Amino acid sequence: MRAILSKQLERYRLSVARPDAVPQLALLGILAGVLAGLTIIAFRLLAEWLQSGLLAGRAGHFAGLAASHRLYLALLGGLGLGLLFQWLSEDTRRVGILHVLERLEYHQGRMPWRNALSQFLGGAVAIISGQSIGREGPSAHLGAASSNLPAQWLQLPNNSLRVTAACGVAAGIAASFNTPLAGVAFAMEVLMLEYTVAGFTPVILATVSATMLSRLVFGDQIAFSVPAISLGSLSELPYIMIVGILIGMIGAAFLVLLQLFTRLHAPLPVWLRFSLAGGAVGLAGMVVPQVMGIGDQTITDTFNGHHGLTLLTSILILKLLATTFTIGAGIPGGMIGPSLVIGAAGGGLLGMLGMDAGISAPDSLGLYVLVGMGAMMAAILQAPLAGLIAILELTRSPDVILPGMLAVVSATITAGLFTQRESAFHTMLRNLGMDYRNDPVKQSLRRVGVTAAMQTAFTVLPRRVERTRLDEELKDNLQWIVIREPEQADVLLAAVDLVQAVARDAEATEFDLMDIPGTRLQTTGVDRQASLQEAHARMQATGAEALLVTRYAAPGLKRVEGILTAEGIAQTYRL
Repeated sequence: MRAILSKQLERYRLSVARPDAVPQLALLGILAGVLAGLTIIAFRLLAEWLQSGLLAGRAGHFAGLAASHRLYLALLGGLGLGLLFQWLSEDTRRVGILHVLERLEYHQGRMPWRNALSQFLGGAVAIISGQSIGREGPSAHLGAASSNLPAQWLQLPNNSLRVTAACGVAAGIAASFNTPLAGVAFAMEVLMLEYTVAGFTPVILATVSATMLSRLVFGDQIAFSVPAISLGSLSELPYIMIVGILIGMIGAAFLVLLQLFTRLHAPLPVWLRFSLAGGAVGLAGMVVPQVMGIGDQTITDTFNGHHGLTLLTSILILKLLATTFTIGAGIPGGMIGPSLVIGAAGGGLLGMLGMDAGISAPDSLGLYVLVGMGAMMAAILQAPLAGLIAILELTRSPDVILPGMLAVVSATITAGLFTQRESAFHTMLRNLGMDYRNDPVKQSLRRVGVTAAMQTAFTVLPRRVERTRLDEELKDNLQWIVIREPEQADVLLAAVDLVQAVARDAEATEFDLMDIPGTRLQTTGVDRQASLQEAHARMQATGAEALLVTRYAAPGLKRVEGILTAEGIAQTYRL
């Protein structure tokens, strides 16, 4: 039975490495969604249960605490997180969406379990203590890790590890917010930076699986209680475009402040950075409790007109400062949730001003709150589609499509005028000395594993070989001969050159494979789990003319499984 399972798994490994492995990747997407969904459910239940215990049964209701208690809660939470993360190694401290991007770009999508554990504990403490962060960061990271770690254990090729990570991110966001389509849009527009059938299919199935599980536990409820929303008249559209432009400027300010605070925090030890961030949130929360936490209730109250101009202005300014200061310090949380609060406050403020000026209808406050949310998210992510879909799913208000499209595009363009036209995550990654490029050739090569392009008609021979052995080996229609000498790098010889040499010298009983006429290629090894992009990079870095695809047959013993040439890589890319 074990032998049968091992054989089936090996067949699956080979099939999922192919560029047309849509059915195999679809199965992987479903499994990734289930694993990510279960992880996010556990994370949400833990964080909400503990926070409800601290806040007298009302999770997220920090206004119910005394002002001094809000300060102590945030400050002690920051200090506790700081001491925990100070104890961790520098690599293990990296969490959130930024960490996922780094692993996708530089580590073939391999997610370490230690970082996932840091994210689970750190994200829970940050949310419970009311830090100004969102839960999409922990959700995306935990979703990616929970679906990716089993794939690593099964030794699936690296091209599929990237897919499982993307599926996990989309599923994590979908399960956390009950927004399957927004999860897909975020994964494709911000992480994968591509739109292909092979990419879309598993990601969509992952979000469906995760959302189904999430709804079984938390129900099919929308995130915010939204009043009836409609566009008063088409004459409001110019003002909505102005709202989008102004929100885009707020988004640009968010990105500038985030970079500023990141640089200011960089020289400080972790425990001090986190403590300062917790103290800043606590001080802001003493004045305006709505600054603390994820902010779902704040957005709902804004929709229903419970906040006046002064309070909305205070929320906008303090939430903007507290969030950028907190994320810049490295607190393990997300920035999209707070951006929705900032956008809601900005949209509500501009909506009220529009009503006072007679520009907008008296009952259109909810519309401006909603377009403000979408515009702010689109501005900081430079992802208009993700911003629009998010507000549609979070509120299920289809009437916002037309004004929402205008607002998110205006905000995206405006924010891009003051920044590098890249998402906040990509900017932060670049500040760390790393890059995340949308390279079509590299993306195509990443989607294919080396086992899908390697040639398997080869044999391994020593330098000197007797004719009788050569006659036996050449019966198998070989393409390549791997010449192996002790203490020397393997050399590749085309089998056709050896056939011609044997035919020319009918009297020879032994042949020196390094002396016969023929073209020889210098080789180096590449692991069978590698993608074609890794193989291509390996060739460029070493100057090798061909790669030997290897796997460990035993500890310390590698076995050659195939031959990969530059022509083989190019041919697969053209397909």
